[in-house]
Amino acid sequence: MPPGKPLADSAAVTPKPAPPLARMQGDMRLLEANIRSTGLLAASVDEWVLRAQQWVNATYGNRAGYVPAPEDGRTGWPTMFALTRALQLELGITATSDSFGPTTLSRVGATTNGSPTNIIKIMQCGLYCKGYYGEDISGTWGEVTTESIHQLRRNMGFTDVNYHLSPKEFKALLTMDAYVVVENGSPAVRSVQQWMNRSFIDQSWFYIVPADGHPSRDVAKALIWALQIELNVAGANGNFGPGTRSALRARGAISVGQHDSGSSNFIRLFQAGMIFNRYPVSFDGVFSQSVSDQARLFQQFVALPVTGKGDFQTWCSLLVSTGDTDRRGNAVDCVTTITAARAQTLYDLGYRVIGRYLTNVPNTSLDKNIKPGELQTMFNAGLRCFPIYQTWGGEASYFSPQQGHLDASLCVQAASGYGFERGTIIYHAVDFDALNTDITDYVIPHFRAIQNTMELLGHPYRIGVYGARNVCSRLAALGLTTSSFVADLSTGFSGNLGFPLPYDWAFDQITTITVGSGAGQIEIDNNIYSGRDPGQSRVRDTSAKPDVRFDMSYRSALLTALRNYLNPLDTPKVGLIHSIEEALDKVLAHDELITNLSRGYNVRKALLQTNPFWEYWKQTLEESVADAAVRLWYVYRQQLEAWENSGHLGTPPTPMPERPDSSTGVSQIFAASAIRARNWAKGRGLVPGAAQDASDWHVMWDTWRSLNENDNYNISTVPLILFEGGHRRAGISGQRLTYTDQEIEQMLASYQGDGSNSVVYGRETMGVYRCFEATNALIRN
Repeated sequence: MPPGKPLADSAAVTPKPAPPLARMQGDMRLLEANIRSTGLLAASVDEWVLRAQQWVNATYGNRAGYVPAPEDGRTGWPTMFALTRALQLELGITATSDSFGPTTLSRVGATTNGSPTNIIKIMQCGLYCKGYYGEDISGTWGEVTTESIHQLRRNMGFTDVNYHLSPKEFKALLTMDAYVVVENGSPAVRSVQQWMNRSFIDQSWFYIVPADGHPSRDVAKALIWALQIELNVAGANGNFGPGTRSALRARGAISVGQHDSGSSNFIRLFQAGMIFNRYPVSFDGVFSQSVSDQARLFQQFVALPVTGKGDFQTWCSLLVSTGDTDRRGNAVDCVTTITAARAQTLYDLGYRVIGRYLTNVPNTSLDKNIKPGELQTMFNAGLRCFPIYQTWGGEASYFSPQQGHLDASLCVQAASGYGFERGTIIYHAVDFDALNTDITDYVIPHFRAIQNTMELLGHPYRIGVYGARNVCSRLAALGLTTSSFVADLSTGFSGNLGFPLPYDWAFDQITTITVGSGAGQIEIDNNIYSGRDPGQSRVRDTSAKPDVRFDMSYRSALLTALRNYLNPLDTPKVGLIHSIEEALDKVLAHDELITNLSRGYNVRKALLQTNPFWEYWKQTLEESVADAAVRLWYVYRQQLEAWENSGHLGTPPTPMPERPDSSTGVSQIFAASAIRARNWAKGRGLVPGAAQDASDWHVMWDTWRSLNENDNYNISTVPLILFEGGHRRAGISGQRLTYTDQEIEQMLASYQGDGSNSVVYGRETMGVYRCFEATNALIRN
């Protein structure tokens, strides 16, 4: 954690939401229009947006309180802010700001063809930035401006015909809100948004919401506000507080056959909540059997009692991320050590799955990681555990590809140290109010790096995420995570209010409470549990210590041991292009990878160091010649394929010799061997993915090239070849730290195939294994 930064921890401190202005900018959807389209904010360079930026800068650039717009022809918040400040200056407001606030709203009045020229020009600039035609920024309200205003208002949802722009409409014009469906938005959601604009525009509390087909924070707050008005809640403010909850309870549940009458919109508001949460219901104010059926599906999804009614708990889950905060879940997360007494408290209260931390936060006094013996204490009490990985993660700048690679590595080391089995889901924390832009620019690249590193390590653990709904949903949609631990307790997070619960949610954090008494008392985050991740009820025996990173102070002794073994060894050494020292340094350069592979597969590190060392040391110029022949062969195959597709006469010459494969790269692996080993591992669930066809030359070429050009890929293939070979040759099954010497020698021998030469190979490389293992044992102990 950076020095001086406040500690953000899901179980200790609820991080503050981002400031409103930052939220407004960060929640902007990045639209990808390449041409101007009515009502669609174009992300590409637009000549008329550029003219609007140039005009507003030239007109107000020397005025105090004005901040220039970027002259890039792209609509964005800086341009809208510049237009807002320009309007404020025209209205005599000297204390300008980026916000179109109450003062601006009260002074602007209705904009008509009789309004000051510059105000009409500002409006026309806004129209261009919104994707409508602005009549050449003429300052004259002609037929084009009238039609553009009509189109804008129709898209907002208004059905009446006006020949002016109201203050609220002007305010909406100078935002980045869209009023047409964008980015796979829902037409049903848009219809509700338009209805809200029509129905509540005259209410003092209401401002025009987007009509883009996407639920959002502002839309969700407006829905709550409308419900408060419907329920006659005193002090309505758009926040789902005690008064609103009390009024909802008193109103009673909605059941089949009920419908809105008169001016009531109670059932229609329930239907709006269902639509915003992705459930297809009619929007007609009638609670039909179809609406009830969809309510049942929603209740089942969010782990509520399935009643099919519009009851209090269902309303809560539709409108606010925590849902009914009085609900008691079946899971918890906490920073406190689980003792026997605390475990009993939690079990007696119905909790079954406990989220605990793999690591502490560096440079802080918070002691939150799992303690020795704690997991067994939980298991003995009938509790399971889901592991959480968090060092800092409390602001956007923490997240980067570099940090993602490091986090994946440290996560594997920590999880394997506790004995968590392969395939365990580990939840990586995004513990701050991540705006949409933060997710795009920081969080996604970070998790992509975690995924890439886990893939390289043979997928020892599955990737989960702790974060707001939007964070979880966006990562899941990209296939970067498999399960979500949702930070719904942080109701102020931009990515919670207005966003539906992620499809893959496993744990839903809703309240912080203290339970138990005496030695059994503990503060927890109360989590609703979906059952998608059952948690872990056991871990591997860790009495045999796993290996750790190499300590370079042992390098000299290891090098001496290898020389003492290899120099007198009766093995071919003529023409070797690498020395023993160079081979050792090649292996040590990949020590982090090899360490994590050994911990992920739960095998001794020396087993994975031996073959790369031996094969690199044993390389001669013959291997380089063979590699060159393979490349020529696949150049020919590519040329032949191009010729076959072209229909031209004459075939490309066949290279001699025909060489589709060779042992290549640092560990000298054949592509066919790599494909066979990976397919074997996939078939046993050791690594994910579909089997590959070695008879397809495209597959062979891609695999060979990865082995040849990517040392990390090459070395990460070694354990799979050893496991497959050991199983094929000697029936060795499973991965463990306690292989016998005979099993290890058989696995090493299998690297050379199954012929007589493999016996010699196994015996020779066993000596190398012993050199590495003797040194590793000193370091890990």
